[in-house]
Amino acid sequence: MAALAASRRLLLLLLRPELDPCLRPRALNPYSGRARWAGGVRRAPVLVSFRRGFSDEGSAYAAKNNAPDEQFLQLSLEGGEGDDVVPGISKSVVKDAKKSAIELLAVRAYSVSELRKKLCGKNYSVHTVDSVIADFKSRGLLNDGYYAESFSRSRWQSSTWGPRRIKQALRQKGVPEAEVDQATRSVFQDDCGDEDQASHGFSEASMDHLFAQASKQWLRGSSLPLEKRRARMVRWLQYRGFSWAVTNSIIRKLEAQHPP
Repeated sequence: MAALAASRRLLLLLLRPELDPCLRPRALNPYSGRARWAGGVRRAPVLVSFRRGFSDEGSAYAAKNNAPDEQFLQLSLEGGEGDDVVPGISKSVVKDAKKSAIELLAVRAYSVSELRKKLCGKNYSVHTVDSVIADFKSRGLLNDGYYAESFSRSRWQSSTWGPRRIKQALRQKGVPEAEVDQATRSVFQDDCGDEDQASHGFSEASMDHLFAQASKQWLRGSSLPLEKRRARMVRWLQYRGFSWAVTNSIIRKLEAQHPP
């Protein structure tokens, strides 16, 4: 609930700047500051989103418990009433579409393409949806670049997904290719350009993090013959989207540091 409350405060600040002295905590701007390092893994800037996580579909329970209250929705919608309305589109229809979009974003983060599909699925016209999307993008409520980086970092840290699998998932969500490439580079590489990064496309910190996760899997198969143990690790790494160069490097290091 604390994360949801923080998201609501952020949305209110974006839509109602006059509430700034009452609501703004420290370091609320999601686009300011540089990514920080902690435990060998670089943390991304906070994404402007209103979600608890990156579940592919919000459950009925989540929708029920995370739905914004009426006062919150009213304040959010009032913040956009001064925006231009596309000719030929009822102002009430646009307002209703914005309310639907806010309810969706209050449950989880969406890419621009995902939110567009959701709104079109609610039978709003293409022009109405385009108007809402353009308005939300102009106010920083939708940003595919930050969505892609936050999604990439979440999948890397929580599920040990590699670049190939992350890219595939982001493409399916309609994120532009340039944003996909930039997001994975920011997660798996750094500005140092060390030897690992030059040969595998991974920074030293990323390779260390992957080795730590792979070691857990390697030790779980300690009772298996070496060949089966090696094949098991290859499947584990390949399924998560790591290249053959990274896979071979990790397996050689596992065999050297954890001999049979």
